[in-house]
Amino acid sequence: MAAQVNDRRSAQSGGQAVAAALAAGGVRFAFTVPGESFLPLLEGLADGPIRTVATRHEGGAAFMAEAVGQLTGRPAACLATRAVGAANLAIGLHTAYADSTPMIALVGQVPRAMRGREAFQEVDQVATFGGLCKAATELDDPADLSVTTSRLLRLACSGRPGPVLLALPEDVLGAEVEAVAGGTEAAPAGPHPDVAAIEPAPDQVEPILARLAVAHRPIIVAGAGVLRAAAVPLLAELVEAIEVPVIASWRRPDVLPNDHRLYLGMSGLGAPASVRRRLLEADLILALGCRLNAITTFDDAVPAPGSEVIHVDLEPGWPGRPLPQRSVRADARAFLEVALRLVAGGRGRPADAAARRAADRRDRAAYEADTTLPVPGREGPVAHSGIAYPTVVSALQAALPPAAVVTTDAGNFAAWYARYLHVGAGQRLLGPTSGAMGYGLPAAIGAAVAEPGRPVVALAGDGGMAMLLAELETAVREGARLAVVVHDNQRYGTIRMHQERAFPGRPTATELGPIDFAAVARACGARGLTVERDGEVAPALAQALEADGVTLVHLRMDPQALSVETRLP
Repeated sequence: MAAQVNDRRSAQSGGQAVAAALAAGGVRFAFTVPGESFLPLLEGLADGPIRTVATRHEGGAAFMAEAVGQLTGRPAACLATRAVGAANLAIGLHTAYADSTPMIALVGQVPRAMRGREAFQEVDQVATFGGLCKAATELDDPADLSVTTSRLLRLACSGRPGPVLLALPEDVLGAEVEAVAGGTEAAPAGPHPDVAAIEPAPDQVEPILARLAVAHRPIIVAGAGVLRAAAVPLLAELVEAIEVPVIASWRRPDVLPNDHRLYLGMSGLGAPASVRRRLLEADLILALGCRLNAITTFDDAVPAPGSEVIHVDLEPGWPGRPLPQRSVRADARAFLEVALRLVAGGRGRPADAAARRAADRRDRAAYEADTTLPVPGREGPVAHSGIAYPTVVSALQAALPPAAVVTTDAGNFAAWYARYLHVGAGQRLLGPTSGAMGYGLPAAIGAAVAEPGRPVVALAGDGGMAMLLAELETAVREGARLAVVVHDNQRYGTIRMHQERAFPGRPTATELGPIDFAAVARACGARGLTVERDGEVAPALAQALEADGVTLVHLRMDPQALSVETRLP
């Protein structure tokens, strides 16, 4: 139910008007490094229902807001000041765009009279950062603050969701504007109240079911649209009925419980060979609620020549690639509901269900064989020194509670989890399809703030963790309950891997010095554990997940294991 207001008019500042519009639009969280350019907005947030979190870096604020959007499907706000703050937000804006995550960025701007005069920290916000967003606007008229904020929130949530940006001149925020008195209340969690699900007509869905029924090797590639629509159970019900297996798009393995007999893995970086092989064998691919981007398609190797592609999405099609042979503009949940009604009426079932089930069993067996963890110390030709990655993945798998949220940073360490960590029913994995480093810790803070009753685990390498390490203090100050797992090999491992392939034996700018991450955690008020041996990993992770507050586990990893595929000689 949207916010309720009465008809009594009163005066308020522009900042109060924006804060009220955010609350009425369902924003529950705002993350910021405060700045003098938007003090009236901070004042407007002070007494309202939106929880405002001070962060240590605007990049951290944007990642926190992005994680809230991924997890809840509702936009969170990130606030920054003028050019310098907006520049730091940019990495989170790009990540939200790549992830199709609703988010609103509110950026202070110089007073209107000072624009174009090289004012302090001045930049054209719309021209500079607007390309990273679905829409970007700078306001001139204080009377437009409420309606423009509301419009941008709807835009962030409609169609393919994404970030929007509103630049707010300091004097516009400080101006007096007419308001409706009586206050606001935050809209409930769930789909945005002003954005209706797009439901396809049965005659759009029935031909897709018919094609799936007669295809020789059909596959469904499912992504964030299924998660955002809370449609995982419906997807499971449909694929069981029509015997079509599922491959998750990159960093969206939670589209189906990974122990489901029809789940065949996650595409993209770290994927086992069985995933790519099965995608190339497909004569029909139904892309459901996902973008067939370069990572998911293994740099456009998929689909294979002659394979048919059907795209069901809120914004079907993708730039720079051949259009799908058939597309339907629809919300994933609405599509699945229509499809299930048709299947209940006898449509879409395979002609030879026994043969289809036998093929699915073979595919599942191949996936399970490729995702069986190697024995630590035997995953390559050289015995490991330091902690082995299979030890960590196995210990985390055993320790993860059923409702856990796992956030992952960018880096080669993540490929081990992409291949071997099995995400169960009720668990979530949040990761940046932008490949942005520094995401893991702030995303976990956002998740812990948004859903404090759920266990949260942040996974990061030493490179990514150090980028926003100061947000540990934010997590402690905000009372977050989370475990942070740092995989430390003292190098930028992904770039070192590419370096070794291109220029063997000539590492340049990829070696890093030691950081005592556990000591830093303790200095910030968190618990810090250092682990150096395989046998210590499981007890440390179990302790971190059982503890209240913030616990960081610093793992000294095998430095020779550059990736799930590559070791240094």
